[in-house]
Amino acid sequence: MTYNEETAYYRMINHLIAAHDFTFVRANEDLRVCWLERKRNGIVQMVRLTSRTFAWANHLKRDILKAASDIQQMTKGIFAKKVQIHNVYFGDQGPADEWSKLKKPMIIKSRRPIPMQTYYLDRDTYQSEMEKLFRHLKLSDSVSLVSDEERSDEKLEMEKSRLRSLLVQQQQADQAVFHRKKPLLVYVFIGISLLLFLIEVLLGGSTNSAVLIDLGAKYNPLILAENQWWRIITSMFLHIGALHLMTNMLSLYYLGTLTEQVFGHRRFFFVYLLGGIIGGLASFAFSQNLSAGASGAIFGLFGALLYFGTVYPKLFWRTIGNGLIVILLINLVISFAASHVIDVYAHLGGLIGGFASAMLVGMPGKKSLTARVGGALLSLVLIAGLLVYGLLGPVNTALHEGLKAEAAYKQDDYQMVIQHATGALDKGGSDAARLPLFYRGLAYSQTGELEKAIQDYDRLVRLTPEDPAVHYNLARILQINGQEEESLRHAKRAAELDSSNKQYQQLVQELSQ
Repeated sequence: MTYNEETAYYRMINHLIAAHDFTFVRANEDLRVCWLERKRNGIVQMVRLTSRTFAWANHLKRDILKAASDIQQMTKGIFAKKVQIHNVYFGDQGPADEWSKLKKPMIIKSRRPIPMQTYYLDRDTYQSEMEKLFRHLKLSDSVSLVSDEERSDEKLEMEKSRLRSLLVQQQQADQAVFHRKKPLLVYVFIGISLLLFLIEVLLGGSTNSAVLIDLGAKYNPLILAENQWWRIITSMFLHIGALHLMTNMLSLYYLGTLTEQVFGHRRFFFVYLLGGIIGGLASFAFSQNLSAGASGAIFGLFGALLYFGTVYPKLFWRTIGNGLIVILLINLVISFAASHVIDVYAHLGGLIGGFASAMLVGMPGKKSLTARVGGALLSLVLIAGLLVYGLLGPVNTALHEGLKAEAAYKQDDYQMVIQHATGALDKGGSDAARLPLFYRGLAYSQTGELEKAIQDYDRLVRLTPEDPAVHYNLARILQINGQEEESLRHAKRAAELDSSNKQYQQLVQELSQ
């Protein structure tokens, strides 16, 4: 019985995969360098196996440093608190010169220090080095690394064939996870969004607030006043502007096709809608702004794929993990940086809602009652919590007062308008200030308090500079107050913003005479 380094190399790989639940991470083209990994008790054990004889210590040192560099890149996506690296060489003999220092453990500088132990199995040391490796890996068995010299070629081919078979099995299992179903519903959702966008354009434009409200955008005043909760769903399929539509549809195509392939049609449908609904409720609870778009549901797909990563962590980090996390972080940074135009609440709500809904429906072939119950409870808590906060929280409490001010204005009760509008402004922030300022300013103009009316509308113009009705009302109040030059400026702006409104045009002509 003799030691053949190549046969021993393949036999060790096959043994670790078959007997100890190590998974294949990657290898070079000729399979002479192979990476394996497993996780035990929160510790990630990575084993790098190399079949090569090093004649000189300097050559071995260069390869060890290359391994350390590779490890720095490979461990970026590993979030375990502890990572251990075992760098194992199989050679006919050791380097000719002094190399004992290279056997000492080294610390690789990464996000956190990573220890790496080097082993060199040659014809003199294979047994002791194997025992040390198994001891460090906490494996209780052993593997024979010697074979009959007369059948060494046959044994080598057998071990190679066995490894190829294991790798093919693992590759097929990975592909099965990512290709359960061909995407279908994602195209349906994209088609609905494109069709509704065409309708928006035909009715007056996708940036026209009146068109968006008529077609079902999320609009808190109508949700509260007329219980139009269906807007939480319909707003997912409307978009504000061509750029908004294009970016969302591209994101939906790439994330949606992947998610539908992983989760299947029914689970994808549920995750997309529930993630979008929770995102819409978050927007309702924390923002009074008119909003529309699929981004809440798209962030729900991010959440679902993160849940996939908790079920298949090795496959996740080996394939989509790093890229997905980077894209998600970039999108979150953009959301917060541009929160004045982006509905960041819908994004965050959709992200958490997508994770919860993925827990609820579960992964195909993975039956976990605990996860499903947890997903159901988390989804219910999110929906109930957002509804309660949305109805009783400061944003919509102030809106309630604003709606009362609107009702009082229609009844010509201007003192009650001022009372309710002032109460709304005291309770809410700038997001909730638009409606009460609009009606309080009108009420002040009716009671003769023109300076107060002008102050309210000056503030309102800063909040909603693109609202033609605000500019028109301010122009009328300024006209009454004798400030005709300033009145003309706002009248012209109203006419620019809505050139089809005859009232605005008439006021411009009247002030221009």
